[in-house]
Amino acid sequence: MHTSQHTGPRESTLDRLAHNDAAERFLGASGWTPSAVRPMEIRSHQLDPRPDDDGVPELPGTHLARARLLDQLDAAVAHPVTLLCAPTGWGKTVLATSWIRSGRAPGRTAYVRFEANCGAAAWRQMTTALTAAGIAVDPATYAWSNAQRHERAVVVLDDLHNVTNLVVLRRLERLIARLGERISFFILARSEPPLSLYRWRVRGQLIELRTDHLSFTHDEVAGLAAGYDVRLAQHFRYSLWHVTEGWPAAVAVILAAMVGRHEPERIITDLLVGDSGLNEGVGLGEYVRREILQHLDPDLREVMLRTSILETVCPGLVEALTGSRGGARLLAQMSRANALATFYGGSHSWYRYRRLLRAVLRAEVRTTLPAEERNLHRAAAGWYAANGLPSDALAHAAAGGDWITAERIFFQYWPELIGSGPRVLSPRAGPRPPQDIAERPLLAFALAVCCRDTGDHNGMSAFIRLGERALGESPGATQAEILAALRVAEGTALEDPQRSGTAAVRLLARTEEATGEHLYADSTDAARAVAYLALSGAELAGGSVDEAEAALERGAELARTSGFNLLVAQANRQQAIAHLMRGRLSAAAACARRVIDGCRDAGIAEARSISYARLVLAAVCRERGQLDEARFHLEESISAHTSADPGQWVAGALAFAQLLHAQDDHAGAAEALEPLLGWRSSALTPTAGVAVGVLHADLCLLDGYLDKARDILDDTEHLRPGDPEVALASARVSLAEGNPAAAARTVERVLAVEPVSLVTTVAAMVLLAQALRQLGDLPGATERIERALRLAGPENIRLPFIGHGSWISELLDPPDDRSLPPAPVPVPVPLPGSAPAAATAPTAAMPEPEGVAEPVSAPPVIDERLTEQLTERETLVLQYLRSMLSIAEIATVLSVSANTVKTHVRHVYRKLGVSRRRDAVRRGRELSLI
Repeated sequence: MHTSQHTGPRESTLDRLAHNDAAERFLGASGWTPSAVRPMEIRSHQLDPRPDDDGVPELPGTHLARARLLDQLDAAVAHPVTLLCAPTGWGKTVLATSWIRSGRAPGRTAYVRFEANCGAAAWRQMTTALTAAGIAVDPATYAWSNAQRHERAVVVLDDLHNVTNLVVLRRLERLIARLGERISFFILARSEPPLSLYRWRVRGQLIELRTDHLSFTHDEVAGLAAGYDVRLAQHFRYSLWHVTEGWPAAVAVILAAMVGRHEPERIITDLLVGDSGLNEGVGLGEYVRREILQHLDPDLREVMLRTSILETVCPGLVEALTGSRGGARLLAQMSRANALATFYGGSHSWYRYRRLLRAVLRAEVRTTLPAEERNLHRAAAGWYAANGLPSDALAHAAAGGDWITAERIFFQYWPELIGSGPRVLSPRAGPRPPQDIAERPLLAFALAVCCRDTGDHNGMSAFIRLGERALGESPGATQAEILAALRVAEGTALEDPQRSGTAAVRLLARTEEATGEHLYADSTDAARAVAYLALSGAELAGGSVDEAEAALERGAELARTSGFNLLVAQANRQQAIAHLMRGRLSAAAACARRVIDGCRDAGIAEARSISYARLVLAAVCRERGQLDEARFHLEESISAHTSADPGQWVAGALAFAQLLHAQDDHAGAAEALEPLLGWRSSALTPTAGVAVGVLHADLCLLDGYLDKARDILDDTEHLRPGDPEVALASARVSLAEGNPAAAARTVERVLAVEPVSLVTTVAAMVLLAQALRQLGDLPGATERIERALRLAGPENIRLPFIGHGSWISELLDPPDDRSLPPAPVPVPVPLPGSAPAAATAPTAAMPEPEGVAEPVSAPPVIDERLTEQLTERETLVLQYLRSMLSIAEIATVLSVSANTVKTHVRHVYRKLGVSRRRDAVRRGRELSLI
């Protein structure tokens, strides 16, 4: 160690600190010593924290400032360690760079980016960065010796996964432990570094941003597209987000390829339909190969290649396809490699590759393992069949050309395969059917199911006709039963309720004839379940809930008796829809979750049943005012393929438009609804057509086009005469026209026939109360609101109350000095407000639906009965407390933080001598404070 700074060049403080570490002898053994590196002189602590040559990377030319993540980094500075852990291309470096260059860092900032195979030199890299930032560390105590009072610095350690030297990692850990109170360390890595992060995690001192946080949202995809000057319709932006799973680098590469193209949507369409989108013109395949696959361990890459033919993979399948005995270990290793494979769950411990990565791997299989691909499919089919998963077994048997296995699987499991609903599988260029398929009806029927699952409805119909001709004019009872079941599946896949309902009646007759010929005892119950579920589905599509529930109850019972898991999932899906149409939100959500859990247990990641279950959960959350959670489920419901499923596409687009409308994003709602407006008279079902028309009318109403809204509702009325939703929309128009009497009459007619849905009843009650209030009938309005709250409480229905908080609060808790009712005043149609983060059940005593109150600012209150007077701000907060706004919404209105409002509330409670919000409002009125 140098003893005098006059005898030679000065060392940096961290160089001297290295000599103070007892582990230095290990570095000496490795051939590295501080004297072997040219020492760096410490700069003055008065240096600019952001000099021109500060080592911070430059931002890309087209950059999207992600405010939500920048805000999280602002908050993370108060913690010792912030971990940004995600694979390559997830925007870790860009985020940290954007945060620094936007001037958000609290003080000095050191940025070090470790190179691959840096070894012990990594310590020198960090030394240089800290020295350049003017951060001097005492060699004996690890203290920040030149820090000013209350000063805090940030050290960014980029690509820390490249640091593998254990001595360097141990020193870094010691440095963080000693300086974490004064310096915030941002660790950027592709996988979790081998540091004792659990120590900070259990103390609540570790902030973690992983792929779920760093992935682009829909809005960020739209923002980046605008940066590239690429215009995409909303549904194409959703598709781009889904196929890339929010991977920022993939989104950027695809958008860059779209620049200057006349039809940029074609690139997204190619990506959706299969591997054709991974062409060299886009450059996405090359990026994945060079940035991910090239850096993988060869054995791990071989495993990923062989298992990429699977939608989801589990340890048993890894062992079946690779011959390895360590399937669980290999999958865990891939998962730790961060986002190569993500854990999916289920009884077999399923994992799922990311879509674009799997697409590149499948393309690699065809070029590197062309002779083995068919054998891989056959091995997968054998494993699936042995584990009772017939849907995937049939798909892989067909892809592997194992026609005998395909026939056997279909004959054994045909009720489950036909009645479980379409899957969402990628089209496969498998072998051509055998020459004698015209004489093998069971094989033709099996291939029809495969075509249905890949969205090839024309191929499905062709194979059904081929199998029907092979059966001849007098098929056996079981063969006729199978043919009738396939006709049911064809009608269901084509979204033709009348066709599937007629075929279901025929199937019931054929099942009675074939009961004695079934080889498996559970086939009879399963076949009947298929028929009853098809009947209930046809009735639900037509809006006949009473008839649908009768058939559904019988079908669900038969499905459970048969023991076919995918049939049970199909029954749960339809029960979820029926419960939702009745307004039984809790039961609908429970059934939808059972669908998702059942599919996850079978390793199914994408299927029509999952998409509809997510739509049900989104609708439940929307009705409960949980709009952020509703958006999550809607995003998860998007299909990664463009298979012809108009019902699902319409339902998803309509749900997004309704959600945006509830979030007060009326322009976004209009954009989402626009593609559906041309369908309203033809392709839409009556239920969807009514919903589209009502939402369109509401949007016109908000824009002030009352006549247009009325015309739209008149046209919509023809789709389903007497529909209560159309009547309620007409009542809203009447209120906007200043005719509350007509609105009240319309709503009373709706309530007289008792609407099918509890949600509709609650909404009608609120609307009637609003009309009566405008007419001056305050007791009648109060009675309707109280009844609406009583009905809404058990199911936690909140959406009908959102936006009405101010006048509802006045009705339920009027001022004591109000003696005369106010004159009728036209009230505009209410606008939906922002939903709370977590919904609570409203009660008649103190309702919690959110609204917007408008208290008048008052001077500081002086009252002799108060020991301590309220300030002006506290008086204002007290006025807001009598409204139905949450603390967060009061903070938004006052343009302060929620913590500030909470502080004011505590002061109000203390000064008034109360402990509850209701008591504070009551006491405030007693003292004439409000």
